[in-house]
Amino acid sequence: MNSLSVFNTRPPKKSPKYRLPILIGILLLTAVGIFLAQPWINSVEPSAIKTSCDKIRQCLRVEQAWPPGMEYCPRVLVPGAARHRANGKWGYSVNFEECGADSIIPAKFDVAEKFAFNGLAKVSQGGKWGYVNLKGGEAIPLNYDEVGDFDHGMVPVKRNGKWGYSDAQGLITVPTHFDAVSGIWQDGLSAVLVQGKWGYVNPHGEMAIKPGFDRVTKFQDGLARVQIKRKWGIINTAGELVIQPSFDAIFQTSDPHLLLVARNQKYGYFDDKGKEIIPPHLIKPVRARYNSGGWQIVLNSAALSSASSAAAASYNVLLSAWHFLDTPNEKLRFDENGKAQLWRNGEWFHVSQAGKLINIK
Repeated sequence: MNSLSVFNTRPPKKSPKYRLPILIGILLLTAVGIFLAQPWINSVEPSAIKTSCDKIRQCLRVEQAWPPGMEYCPRVLVPGAARHRANGKWGYSVNFEECGADSIIPAKFDVAEKFAFNGLAKVSQGGKWGYVNLKGGEAIPLNYDEVGDFDHGMVPVKRNGKWGYSDAQGLITVPTHFDAVSGIWQDGLSAVLVQGKWGYVNPHGEMAIKPGFDRVTKFQDGLARVQIKRKWGIINTAGELVIQPSFDAIFQTSDPHLLLVARNQKYGYFDDKGKEIIPPHLIKPVRARYNSGGWQIVLNSAALSSASSAAAASYNVLLSAWHFLDTPNEKLRFDENGKAQLWRNGEWFHVSQAGKLINIK
């Protein structure tokens, strides 16, 4: 016996004449299985469709508020609700393909907007505005001169020339006493206009910040910009001035800790506590970010630290060179102690923490 015969232990190949009968047998068994299962498949599919249509029609038939366990109704109906027009009026219908078309609200409105995710649609009839629900009921009565859009569950409503807020159930939460409202709720406050001055109310209609500003913005990260006598400042949600209104413009940056201020076409930076980081002496804004080590000002893609001397030491290479801002007339750097230095028209200045320029002798 040679060495090759010892390792050749594979069984002999079967004759090809058995392959075709085996394949035919498998195909026949598969066909029989499908045939036997067909009645079961036919019985399942209509049942599933019928159940789905029953739920849809159950939602359409409900005349009262959605009962417990039927929270799915708005989610089921809103995607299929479509406006239809008849005799110059607008209404709504729902087409669920296999369930057919069902009219949910007759064509009777002068204006009809699309249903929102909350299951309500803004409509107008006879010059009055309100909201209807998927059952055709008036969630917010059609007796307002104007209505706005929902924000945080509240919608602005106007009656007899005055604005207030309603909730999704049609209850007036903020009385219609105001000349204008912002329509935006942030940090639990909305701006309102009273006799030409802006203030803020809470969702209960209570005046949280008394009107006294010429212009305002919405709150963001607990701060809002306000204008008094054409100058901008910053307030917190308690109505306290974080930054006095002394700037031509204030911009919120991508960093929630950093605010960009402008005065006389020069730019500077404050933090969100009202502390001045760089006084408004820069020709143009620079990018800045905040981390655990302190502020980092980014000029020409190079980072400079304004934190402690220890933190500034890691930027020694960068500190050794000037970094131009917009023109050669102004340059900015930080010295070895982390103090900002500004060069203007041939003179060197330290930038103090109070924002003053101190001439370097």
